[in-house]
Amino acid sequence: MAALRRFIADYPRGTAEGRYVEASLPELPFESGAFDLALSSHFLFLYSEQLDMDFHIRAAEEMFGVASEVRIFPLLQIGGTPSPHVAGVVEAFRARGAFATLEPVAYEFQRGGNQTLRLRRK
Repeated sequence: MAALRRFIADYPRGTAEGRYVEASLPELPFESGAFDLALSSHFLFLYSEQLDMDFHIRAAEEMFGVASEVRIFPLLQIGGTPSPHVAGVVEAFRARGAFATLEPVAYEFQRGGNQTLRLRRK
């Protein structure tokens, strides 16, 4: 909650300074390799029923295009069950020669939501 309050307090100034940019996956308005890290938090995998496997792969590919590392958290869909798209995204990135690992995290907002998908270049 403290992080949320800091973000909300900073949002107007950050937007004016260009630190927050409105964008929508699966297309991002950034140059290739613009960032070291891209993070999807509580979006990808959460809406597994509403957004199909193709959307998840395209969104992760777009993030991977603008950052050398991508992390997607949590790996659960609405209702707290594991997303059926995780395995497909992992397989797609491994087939492209990327490291795709499921890693534990100390943070658990949803019960059982203590893993992140980490995508990195080899």
